[in-house]
Amino acid sequence: MAILISLWGASICCFGLYMLFKPEAFSNAIVTFSHQRYFHYFEIISRLVIGAVLLLGAPYTRYPLVFEFIGNLLLLVAILLVFMTEKHHKQFAVKAAKQGLTLFRPAGIIALLFGIWTIYVSFI
Repeated sequence: MAILISLWGASICCFGLYMLFKPEAFSNAIVTFSHQRYFHYFEIISRLVIGAVLLLGAPYTRYPLVFEFIGNLLLLVAILLVFMTEKHHKQFAVKAAKQGLTLFRPAGIIALLFGIWTIYVSFI
């Protein structure tokens, strides 16, 4: 399970670098992705899968409570998305991508650091 958490950490690093160096392109990618027919379902399923992986792999990390918290949070968000209509989810994603543009660089730094930390602590 540690390898899956490490892969999740590596993907967070990649997203962090993307936000840091190309915030406009990142924003545009969110808007483009939100127009895909499978967007809403992908968001739900990916959160369920990643949440489950984090919950199952948490005991094998150096800080299991952190990963249990994040896993439970992802599962909760997935459940909330099930009850949110696709239309409202899409509107939220587009609004967040456009209004959050100025926050993507700082968020990218945080994501990069968190991804590196996740990789590090997933191997005890």
